[in-house]
Amino acid sequence: MNRQIRNCRTWLPPGCQIVAYYWDVESGGDDLEDRGHGDAWQVAAAAGIPRDGGIADLLTEAKSPTPHFAFVVCEDIERSARSMYNSLKLERELQDQGIPIFATDEPFNVEGINATTVLVRRVKQGVAEWYRLQLKGKVWDGLKEHSLAGWNLGKVPIGYTGQKHPHPNPIKAAEGRTKTRLTEDPVYGPVITRIHTWRVSDHLGKRTIRARLAADPHTYPPPAAGWSLALVDEILSNPKYTGHQVMGRRRFKAGKRMWMPASEWIWSAQPTHAALVDMATWDAAQRMGRRHGNVRDPEMPTRRPGRRYKLRSRLYCSICHRRMTGNTIRTYTYYRCPHDPGLPRHYAAHPDHRTVAVREEIMVAALARFFTERVFGPDRAAMLTTQLPATAAGQAERRDKQAATIRRKIARLDTAETALITELETPADPAAQALRQRIRARFTDLYTQRTALEAERAALQNTPAEHDNDPTLLDELPFLGDILTEAPASLTERLLDVFDMQAVYNRDKGQVTIHATVTDATPQAIRDLLTDPRADHTTPPPSQPGTTSQDHVSHLTRHTGGRPPG
Repeated sequence: MNRQIRNCRTWLPPGCQIVAYYWDVESGGDDLEDRGHGDAWQVAAAAGIPRDGGIADLLTEAKSPTPHFAFVVCEDIERSARSMYNSLKLERELQDQGIPIFATDEPFNVEGINATTVLVRRVKQGVAEWYRLQLKGKVWDGLKEHSLAGWNLGKVPIGYTGQKHPHPNPIKAAEGRTKTRLTEDPVYGPVITRIHTWRVSDHLGKRTIRARLAADPHTYPPPAAGWSLALVDEILSNPKYTGHQVMGRRRFKAGKRMWMPASEWIWSAQPTHAALVDMATWDAAQRMGRRHGNVRDPEMPTRRPGRRYKLRSRLYCSICHRRMTGNTIRTYTYYRCPHDPGLPRHYAAHPDHRTVAVREEIMVAALARFFTERVFGPDRAAMLTTQLPATAAGQAERRDKQAATIRRKIARLDTAETALITELETPADPAAQALRQRIRARFTDLYTQRTALEAERAALQNTPAEHDNDPTLLDELPFLGDILTEAPASLTERLLDVFDMQAVYNRDKGQVTIHATVTDATPQAIRDLLTDPRADHTTPPPSQPGTTSQDHVSHLTRHTGGRPPG
């Protein structure tokens, strides 16, 4: 900056002097109105460089009735802005006030710049913008290579410690600069694993996870800022816990820092540090938010105990698969799909989606019939026997379709990689070097995509069937008949939780599909529920069939672990 000031002073025509200094320390690609609002300039000003304001102050003074300068000079026209639009805008706004702008490599003319100067200036303004964009692209490519090589970008996530390494560039290493790799933190690493287990296996909400962490500071020592909800959210969404380096989750677009979709993130092909969470668990944690929504966990009691919805978090819309929410109007309770056709993103996803709502009493009657016939009734085994083969076939067909889709994607990547290799094998000439570099960069992207797809295919092949059906579990349940009709809300909620009941409502067909899961722990959970002195176990008389037709699906699974019943 001292050089710029000195060159401007040297250029000044006889009889002229500098009366004010206007400059910013920000990106020349920013719009004029966005420059000058930061405080980065204070470092240079503290070093003794004079400053009377930024670009905005310059334009304000120029538009005053009696500006105290006659013209503006900069060392090079590129210094006014590195965006051609903003450079021309600055020039035009000064010109409208009768104030020309000069550069020290241009001749001084009291009447303004001539035609030749305009031509040269426009070329330089275009080159300035090209240089800025080219530099941004090279910096991005450099950061990408830095991340793919396993070096950490940004802050070190909780659960890891940053291990400093000398910079591989000897000159930068001599300056004391370093690069960072992630190593597992022995204190917080196990906590990160436990948080993901709570989320995926125990189906806990983020507020419940935060409460558990805060309630036991000895086992889960709080970080400096404490266990906040934002920190729990950051832990559950950070893909670096899978052992891969991931960059590009947030990027500047249109002048704003935006979260990017996961499909545009850049992943290292192989793990680069210790994984605290396996990939399957991390993926499940991302899906869990869509299922859990704002459901309140049992250990987080409601602050409005007077209003309870029996099917809270358990009823979904068949069109958009979103959780339906309860709403009480006078004496009637409805469950309504939150789809809003007035929102562009909702309408774009499901343009034919109409309002979906259903009375709670209809759903409860359907549930009562389901549990009476299929879970606690004498004919339950026969009903299940006729259904299991179709269920198993459907699971196998779905897995085959997923595998076929992955194979097609890998085949397309093979074709693209082969084409790029063919281009690289052509005879070399100096003009092709830039193209070769771009081909190699594109090949790296394809290789990363291929590696991710192969890992997904391997996971699909190694994953056991979603439900290992064991019909004998049904025999261990008691015959209770209709236990739901007119049952108190607390008993209904506990019973539905034992079976992890989920229901999907189809408005057009007047149909509800009900899913219930029975595990090794379910029979004991039912016995505990029946012997609980807090529960009212009076069996009401059989209910009349509901007005809604039902399709019923029972999943009987013998396993240990998973979501604990009750």
